[in-house]
Amino acid sequence: MSLLGPLGAAARPVARVLGRAAAAQAREMALMAALVAMAPLGRAGDSVERAIEALLPKAAHRAPTARPVLLVHGFAGTKSCWFALARALRERGMPVDAINYSTFGTSVERLADQLAARVDRLRAETGADKVHLIGHSLGGIVIAQAFADGRLDGQVDTVVTIATPFGGSPWANLCPLGATVRALRHGSPLLRRLAEAPVPDGVRWLAFTGTRDVIVPGRRSVPRHAEVRSVTVDDVGHVGMLLSPLVVEHIVAALPAVERAVA
Repeated sequence: MSLLGPLGAAARPVARVLGRAAAAQAREMALMAALVAMAPLGRAGDSVERAIEALLPKAAHRAPTARPVLLVHGFAGTKSCWFALARALRERGMPVDAINYSTFGTSVERLADQLAARVDRLRAETGADKVHLIGHSLGGIVIAQAFADGRLDGQVDTVVTIATPFGGSPWANLCPLGATVRALRHGSPLLRRLAEAPVPDGVRWLAFTGTRDVIVPGRRSVPRHAEVRSVTVDDVGHVGMLLSPLVVEHIVAALPAVERAVA
């Protein structure tokens, strides 16, 4: 019994750590299942939103007071992934839009072209001089590629990347299915090019990484640039960061709510 006492005391901290890890991964699996179930709603989201907007009275055109936010989901995701963050941003009075795209039968470069075109359209629709971009996982790589192509010069104020595999994802090496997944392998030509590209002048960059992220583990989700500010979130996984109150609070605080009105 004298031996069991010290052994039991030493084992308790280990058990607590393992218990938190197991709980975090269980939440992660549940969130993945929920987002998969919501995917059909996300694909139908554009038509549903247009129908709702058609029933609302049209506001008189006025100069924007806040730069719009464009949300870019990750691999196999949809705009439904963003409901928690989008709600928080809209409650703060910020215009929010989200892009939907297919990750199959395409490439990061083509997705970057789609993103740049969407930014042009959003600026034209709102009259804003610049936008804020937020990308999860692959979405952050798409944003970085659009910058590398020179398509977003002078059009972006703040970039936020969440669990983005700048250092590659082990899962992309295990299952290199399609051009977009192959581009996310550690040391891929695309990731090497993006690693060498500096943060554009005048752009603030905030990167989030999760301690329980098994898709993009460790510091792989932090760009190498010294100008990038990073935030590590404890006990949160790859998908869980999208719903983390801490992540949402950090992003809302990082984006200026009110800009000088455009004459």
